Amino acid sequence: MSEALRRGHPALLGAIAGVALGDVLLALNPHLLAPAPLLRVLAGCALFGALALAPFGLLVKEPGTPSPGFWGAATLLLLLLAGFAEVERRTYYTFLGNGTRRLLVGVALVGAASALALLLAARVRPKGRNAALVLFGPLALLSAVPLLARRGPERAALAPERAIPRTATRSLLVIGLEGVSWDLLSRAVSEGTLPVFARLLDEGAGGPLGTLVPHDRAALWTTVATGKLPRKHGVVTGRSMETPLGVLRLLPRLPGFTGPIRPFPVREVPDDESPRRSLAFWEILAARRHEAAVLGWPAASPPRPGLVLWATEEFFAADEDDPTDGDALPAEAAARARLLRLGAANLDRPLVRSLEPGAIPDETKRLAGSAAGAARDLGIAGATLAAVPTGSGNVSALVLSGLAGPARVYGPAAEPRRYFGRPEGDVETREKALLAYYRFLDDTIGDLLEREGRDRTICVFSPVGFGPAPLLSGLVDLLRGRAPAASPAAGADGFLVLWGSGIRSDVRLTSAEVVDLAPTLLALAGESIARDMDGRVLAEAFDERFAQGTSIPVVTTFEPDGPQ
Repeated sequence: MSEALRRGHPALLGAIAGVALGDVLLALNPHLLAPAPLLRVLAGCALFGALALAPFGLLVKEPGTPSPGFWGAATLLLLLLAGFAEVERRTYYTFLGNGTRRLLVGVALVGAASALALLLAARVRPKGRNAALVLFGPLALLSAVPLLARRGPERAALAPERAIPRTATRSLLVIGLEGVSWDLLSRAVSEGTLPVFARLLDEGAGGPLGTLVPHDRAALWTTVATGKLPRKHGVVTGRSMETPLGVLRLLPRLPGFTGPIRPFPVREVPDDESPRRSLAFWEILAARRHEAAVLGWPAASPPRPGLVLWATEEFFAADEDDPTDGDALPAEAAARARLLRLGAANLDRPLVRSLEPGAIPDETKRLAGSAAGAARDLGIAGATLAAVPTGSGNVSALVLSGLAGPARVYGPAAEPRRYFGRPEGDVETREKALLAYYRFLDDTIGDLLEREGRDRTICVFSPVGFGPAPLLSGLVDLLRGRAPAASPAAGADGFLVLWGSGIRSDVRLTSAEVVDLAPTLLALAGESIARDMDGRVLAEAFDERFAQGTSIPVVTTFEPDGPQ
């Protein structure tokens, strides 16, 4: 036996760990399960692992005869890999279908069983080829794990019911907010500085809104729109990562950290190849002859015909000198909405001074983007008021996302006790700047309610709360001397308020989830809900007259290709 082979057991152990990592990547990225990409991922990860542990072979005192310490370390490594696969299964449970979750279960089972075999080998101490054969067993089993992802034949799609009775006709105004901290919002409401939010909370049904974990902006807003989890609607991320192994959409995550693990260099690119497979609530309502408009909703592409107005958040951005034709449809409504686009220079000077106080450095103002965000939000609100019809059965859905930038930069200054480390700059000035944006949103929503709120049901929500980074990421930033920043990465609950026609007053919602919004809005609009939706109707928010006089039909699905 050659000296290289006699010292190759650490490299073989590294290949085992690499193949296990490859199995996890395949489970998180099922589009790579075709033969060629699959082999590339497994071979690349195995080579990476072998090269990482091969140098330890030089430290072996007795080549060809692994020591009890080697077998103990190998056992521990396999147990860690099994636990790692189980953590990923739990983390991405709502993102992955049964077929790919089986891969993670397979890695966990093979890792646990192989760890037991290696523990026994520590007592026997096999030598030479026998020791290599013991290690080849886990390697072969882990290489075969991707076979578990094969699915049986698909069930025949059930045709949806053709005659769907309409139970009521109610207009809806759906306002999504991004960047809200529930703690900060409730504090400002208690202090009396947000009268519109206070009125909504006092006269409507509201409470916390369970969010989607782990956080991904595109997946979250698509879940809200469809009432289905990512494993059904298909949008798992808004950004893909180009790697030496291929294009990955999901990377492993560890609890307590903000982002995914990046074991090799990646380059983020927009994800244009994972189209939404499920209909959004506005598309269902448009097909049922409601006048529906959608403005600024993240990840709402591509638009489907039948909408009165559809416009992306990029359409209202001030830095877009000439929005493309695909940013807003149809052309006639887009032309009217284009006239309502604003830039920061068009804002009132007192508003700009409150959002961007002179004591804050220019670079910080640029990072926060308060004035630009306010201009975009005003453009979206103006288009809702001016370009959208207000007839019976009208549904307007808009998202005001301008608060996200100020929340990230100024959030720690407004709630310093929730963060590790000391916020940068003048804490009091930054807190006032952030609260000024809350008051701006309060005034904007007040204008929408005054002009669009009559005889409507109003839904105001934030799908996730902005706050401190997860615990371990916060500690790492503190040790590295980084200033804290707010984000939705910790997966804090958002909030939901339903108000107006058909809604009870002074009701506390205790178990609402983001998947519940779409079926609830369909029911309020007088339409049926579908069995293949993952959410439920929040009937506890309905007033007695609406609840007793309305029956909610249930159909198999709204999807043209059958139930999901």
